[in-house]
Amino acid sequence: MIVLVQLVLTTGLALLLAALTVHFRDIRDILSNLLTFWFFSTPIIYPMSEAPGFGRTFLNMNPFTHLVISYQEVLFYPGPFGHWKWLVATAVVSVLVFFLGYFLFDRLRDSFAEEV
Repeated sequence: MIVLVQLVLTTGLALLLAALTVHFRDIRDILSNLLTFWFFSTPIIYPMSEAPGFGRTFLNMNPFTHLVISYQEVLFYPGPFGHWKWLVATAVVSVLVFFLGYFLFDRLRDSFAEEV
């Protein structure tokens, strides 16, 4: 389930960014900085419990936070899987991002050859 949610989310983001990067070349340069910021705003190298109150609100808006916490619960912590509600919400957002990315990619597909 977690891998499927991650696959749908990353595919949607890839379609969205691929379609936009053809038309706006600066996205490539902005994306490298944005991905570095996104890495550090996801609790991969620090626990989410260490974040202050406003930081948790910010982290809860990041969809990869819930994927990372779900992977951590499955792989490292014994006991029941308790983060499933957030994972379902992330799955819904992933499907929406996928459809948005697919729609935009399909809409701009005819102009790719002209721009390149």
